[in-house]
Amino acid sequence: MKRVLFSILMTMTAFGLCAQDIALTKPPVKAGLDVVDAIKARSAAREFVKKDISEADLAAIVWAGNGLKGPDAVSGASKAGATIPVSGDVNYVNLYALTPKGAFRYEPTTNVLKQVNTKDARGQITQENIATAALMVIFTVDNTKTPAFLKGAPAMMHDIAVGTASFGAQNIGLMAASLKLSSIVMYNIKPDAVASALKLSKDEAPLFIMQLGYSK
Repeated sequence: MKRVLFSILMTMTAFGLCAQDIALTKPPVKAGLDVVDAIKARSAAREFVKKDISEADLAAIVWAGNGLKGPDAVSGASKAGATIPVSGDVNYVNLYALTPKGAFRYEPTTNVLKQVNTKDARGQITQENIATAALMVIFTVDNTKTPAFLKGAPAMMHDIAVGTASFGAQNIGLMAASLKLSSIVMYNIKPDAVASALKLSKDEAPLFIMQLGYSK
């Protein structure tokens, strides 16, 4: 009996050690550029300097893409408190970060990246994977959070989700520019490979990806 309990304990310990969740630092109070300079500096690129993304830059990127900033008392479209405006007061968009260390789901309420896969699956997700990219971001839609007025209209829900996630991509592009990162949005993905790599449920669907890398 003791051997069985010991074996179970060791298995649980090993499982715990395999989980490499990342508790992120707080989002930056200020970035290096003002919004006008960030717009001018923002660039789409397919070539990057080979360099791992720092934890501080990673935290800033995912927060900009789908973090929490507090509710907007003026606009009903922002009551969810997210950095992106959503319809129906519920954020139905999810953000995942993929690095050489695996795939992570961003949890805005705790500001934690939860590891969902320990493998680098970026090359399986798209045939346009950029080897020198420091980070791949994937936006998905959780259809269990479809606003009431969009129930029964899946095609419209998908289009609105893409539009909502695009606000996140815009934020990321501007934040990236302030951090001396370039980025590119791509829709050429393999949905089945994405679902497998991110362990998506049948109600969650991929929308598009961004690849980011340092320009110098």
